[in-house]
Amino acid sequence: MPLCLVGAIEWMLRINGVHTSTEFWVPTTHTGELTPNTRFADRFVGETLARMPRSIRITERPSRETLRVVVFGESAALGDPEPAFGMSRCLEAILEHRFPGRSIEIINTAITALNSYAIREAAKGSRRLNSDFWVIYAGNNEVVGPFGPSSVVSGSPPGLSAIRMGLWVRTTAIGQWIAKRKSESSEGFAMTQRWIGLEHFLNRQVKAEDPRLNVMRENFRANLHDTVNFGVGSGAKVLLGTMAVNLVDCAPFSSESALSTNTPLHSRWLSAATIAREADERGAWAEAIGAWTNAFSIWPKDAETAFRLGLARLNADQITAGRADLETARDLDTLRFRADSGINQITRSVAQSNRPDSVRLVDADRELKGLDPKRPPGMDLFLEHVHLRPQGNYRLARLFAEQIVSWLGESGSTNLLGEQACLARLGWTPFAESRLWTQTRMLCERPPFSHQSNAELRSRFLDDRIAEANRTARHENLNGYAAKVRSLVDRHPADWNLREQLARLLQTARRLPEASVEWRQVVEKAPGHVVGWYQLGESLAGAGDRLGAQRAYEQALRIRPDFVEASIGLGYVLGELKNFSAAVLALERALNLSPRNLQARVNRGVALIGMGRFAEAIADFKQAAEEHPMATTPLMRLGEFLSDQKSYNESSTAYAEASRRDTNNAALRHRLAIELSRAGRTNESEAEFHRVIQQVPNSAVVRTDWGVALTKQSRLREAMAEFEEALKLQPTNALARSYLQQVRTYLEKEENR
Repeated sequence: MPLCLVGAIEWMLRINGVHTSTEFWVPTTHTGELTPNTRFADRFVGETLARMPRSIRITERPSRETLRVVVFGESAALGDPEPAFGMSRCLEAILEHRFPGRSIEIINTAITALNSYAIREAAKGSRRLNSDFWVIYAGNNEVVGPFGPSSVVSGSPPGLSAIRMGLWVRTTAIGQWIAKRKSESSEGFAMTQRWIGLEHFLNRQVKAEDPRLNVMRENFRANLHDTVNFGVGSGAKVLLGTMAVNLVDCAPFSSESALSTNTPLHSRWLSAATIAREADERGAWAEAIGAWTNAFSIWPKDAETAFRLGLARLNADQITAGRADLETARDLDTLRFRADSGINQITRSVAQSNRPDSVRLVDADRELKGLDPKRPPGMDLFLEHVHLRPQGNYRLARLFAEQIVSWLGESGSTNLLGEQACLARLGWTPFAESRLWTQTRMLCERPPFSHQSNAELRSRFLDDRIAEANRTARHENLNGYAAKVRSLVDRHPADWNLREQLARLLQTARRLPEASVEWRQVVEKAPGHVVGWYQLGESLAGAGDRLGAQRAYEQALRIRPDFVEASIGLGYVLGELKNFSAAVLALERALNLSPRNLQARVNRGVALIGMGRFAEAIADFKQAAEEHPMATTPLMRLGEFLSDQKSYNESSTAYAEASRRDTNNAALRHRLAIELSRAGRTNESEAEFHRVIQQVPNSAVVRTDWGVALTKQSRLREAMAEFEEALKLQPTNALARSYLQQVRTYLEKEENR
């Protein structure tokens, strides 16, 4: 009877739409075709945190001439923050060039923020794909990912059997219903709240001697062992990679510092560290090594000390010892975002425990080389701590490609595509480079990156890269690059990642109708590409197709209901379509997810005006202005509304505050002058007009408006001079010409009386 009751509840929940598939691969509407499940990650981290796999459409059984490779991993394997230039994409280009007569399929199953528990499940579901090779590149998220020591609020994570049982329960409708209720009431896993970035873990540090790390490593070993066995059992050859991380240019995020103690060790360590820093500044590396060695012997738990010692040794050309110190610094880092020595050693041991004709090790931790092959790679290959630049992704892909080529009985390094040619094949341009560095700069402005000891140095480096990329982009022809990428698309019409680059270039060039065509092609080939649907909506909205934009935004939200930007875009186009009540609902959904979102708050105010709910609109504008003390948009919208209501004193106050926030904005000061004039505050208005004219002396519009204000004050000869000056600057200015004629006619009548 209890089993029957549970079965009945399960059946009722399923027929009421509670259950969603937890398989990694789900069928499309085409027979024999599969696509990644956009909801796969929900059961590991909850709906609000779940990231999605890279969208693709594949046949379950490839053709005989197809070389199919499946990639498993986390964000580093995916290619964050630009998967179009990630390792798997580079691998595709290299193999495509090496085997021109074969169809190459690289299927990337990697998902950001997940770890070996999810990879194991994705691998289990991928056995059906009849792949030639599996590439497994994972290990960075074992501490901070699902069920890791840092992701548990208190105590130890559950045991492996309990975790797997819990994951199985979440495949059922009952389990999903319970998880959703817990998520909504904030009683579920620690990671059920909305993702705020790596700063989420600032207060969840894990020391090197924490016993939970041993449990975590054994669970990783079991998950990795199972994943490899799934691959071998499916008939694929498995390439198992250790994790390459930034040792040189990524200072520890946090460590157990002597500064946090009041013991005599503190003063001794501080004295030694002071001597070491002074030696660093002078470039006296031998002296610095001695001083840092002394400091580390006093407090051997300090990751920062080990890091400085490692850098000093590298600078003294003590490469082996320097690398060992940098690895020690990584292993002592209490914010464990990088795979440590223990993780990589487990990967090596799992590879060695399998037959070499089935599993091979790609020791990226040791083999990945930067510009100076003697030193460990740093910002020459990495963007920050673990994510690679496109050049780094190429070099990592080449390590895997050499093994694949060798395994197929070919010479491993002959006739492999070069780095520049590979990136060109993927549509790499200065515009993509600028976007990539800008994304990295924004990430590194936030904790924990902003807390690192080398944060200022890295910021200068990133600023230089952005400036260099922008400089190159300015000197290049945007439309010319679009034409080059279009020619690549013509040669590779099935490559939607390449078409995405073309769409972005067309968007940048404001060729929005053409961009919309390309985005439609992207989402047709990658139907789960939520950002593609959003960008299609943006392009259509910009091109004036509001109904088309509405449908695109709605599809993005069907895939990802908590996509804030899509809700904002939908709210905007609904407002443009005069469907204000629906616009308000869409914008309120965005505000529920992101309560301090400036654009959502301001757009909601505009929509409320359309509904006649003026008091609420004013409250929204004021709240947005208060929450964002540097923003001018909410004050401008408030000023526009108050001016329409003929509340000129209040509108003047709004524009005055906006002008104070952006003192160099002549347009704001110009509008302030107009509102002051309308309010009858002539002296203040005149002062503002003079300031604006000083800022933009050649503005015919400002001269005309100042003339209109003077006319209303009956200062007609001064007004006539302003209209004449406006017409000198802009002979086609109809308003100035009309006012000038009226003023002259009036003055002539006065003279004739």
